[in-house]
Amino acid sequence: MQDINLGPLGETEFTKLCLQVDLTIHKSQMDRTGWDFLVEFPWKPDNLSPQDILPAPLECKIQVKSTNEQRKRESITLSNLHRLIKAKIPAFYCFIEFDGKPEPQAIYLVHVGKEIIEKTLRRIRELENKDNGYQLHKHTLDITYGNADRLADITGQSLKHEIEKHIPEGMEKYIENKNQLLKTLGFEDGRYQFNFTLASDDPIRDILDLSLGIRKELDIDNSIIHDKRFGILSKTPYIDRYGGILSLKVEPLEAELKFKEYKFSPGISFPANLYISPFNEFIPQERIKLRVESRFFEFIIELNQNINFSIRSYAEGSSLKELKNFLQVMTILEKSSNPILVEMESAYPTLSFSLEDPPESLFDPSIFNDPAYNWSRVHELAEMAIEICRKMDIPENEVLINIEELIRSFRTSGNIQLLYQALSGNVESVNLLFSVEPPGYQQGAKAAIIFFVTFYIGNYIIGCCLALVGSLSILAEQPSLTGEKFLRGRQFIGTDETILTQELVDLGLNELKEELQNEELAFIHIKS
Repeated sequence: MQDINLGPLGETEFTKLCLQVDLTIHKSQMDRTGWDFLVEFPWKPDNLSPQDILPAPLECKIQVKSTNEQRKRESITLSNLHRLIKAKIPAFYCFIEFDGKPEPQAIYLVHVGKEIIEKTLRRIRELENKDNGYQLHKHTLDITYGNADRLADITGQSLKHEIEKHIPEGMEKYIENKNQLLKTLGFEDGRYQFNFTLASDDPIRDILDLSLGIRKELDIDNSIIHDKRFGILSKTPYIDRYGGILSLKVEPLEAELKFKEYKFSPGISFPANLYISPFNEFIPQERIKLRVESRFFEFIIELNQNINFSIRSYAEGSSLKELKNFLQVMTILEKSSNPILVEMESAYPTLSFSLEDPPESLFDPSIFNDPAYNWSRVHELAEMAIEICRKMDIPENEVLINIEELIRSFRTSGNIQLLYQALSGNVESVNLLFSVEPPGYQQGAKAAIIFFVTFYIGNYIIGCCLALVGSLSILAEQPSLTGEKFLRGRQFIGTDETILTQELVDLGLNELKEELQNEELAFIHIKS
């Protein structure tokens, strides 16, 4: 066998195996592209499916290597490997061992799969930074093979079976998976490395604030971006420029912010966002900080125990329930001399701390633009508004309102207070005064005042027909009606003023009058 050219002999033996099982082969005329044969499988018969939707038959590229040795290793040029790994269709190396005999003694089929693709891509990236790194034909990579790659026997059927084993889901899926490998291998830790210099007197502070969403952008003196694969940087920067602006897309974690007067009290909860900087692992521990933000509260917590606490008292888009909870927390802070306990629950371990000595500015009456109001008083208004909603079957989560709107609802209309008293049954304290003596007025007589009230609570308009039954009297030298009972009639609830029509309101007032018709009462109508 010393005088026999093993290359043509191996190719001849390979051709025989393919012909045994009806595989079509196309010989490469010049072995410069990394493969010797294009092998095509016949159509796979399927009597259950129309022929026009049959999957494409298998095909692959195969490089045949013949040897008299049993070292189970072959050096392949990177240029050839590069072509094979980038080929969209499957590729294989077929190693035929003759061991000095005229017939093959063993045949090994090595799939150019993930392991070889990864080794090849890594080696090419390593060579890029060397002087002759682009001359891939001058560099080699060892491809090894062993018993796991050996054909069960030297037959076309074994060869065919081994090829099919590596393409179990067909050509389309194989090509999709291979393309995905080529796109992602080596980029598991990101595709680029970004080096930049900030225009800042405290870069750590500023980059942390940017990553926590405290700042929206930073000025950059210069920036360099390298492509990175397998942790190896490209020789030439992808971007190299002076000046610029750095911004980050900040993705917070869902969290729950809870305020407690005492350790074992249930607490008042708010949905919140937790911001944790990805740069924390690269900076001194004493500089680490995180941010917790809800609609009304914001905490910036530093590991050196410094806690910055602020509120957004006029936050938009809150529900009446959430606003009431916020006002309850502020009322506790306003009244209590003890620190309040704050807990933050998320995917991370629960974080808890005491909120001591909140800024005095949080309790300045100027927040409400009216010295008559403080947190406690506004909280009372929210409680009254919630009671009205509950009595009238209005979901408090659907009522959207802010502090300014809440105060305005009570300040500009006595109707809301009157309806609250009617709904709560608190009638003894109700005295309606008349600026002029109504017709038929007689002190001590039983009378009923029938009227209609309407007002806004946030995005909801509420109307109700009411009747106050009581005794006519003189109060503060003015004629009045001292209430004894309330009757509630037709009510109007919605987010659109079109729910109110004069016809329906009049109907509601008349219904109340008819209900009281059998009682000996004087009727007084007023407009609201």
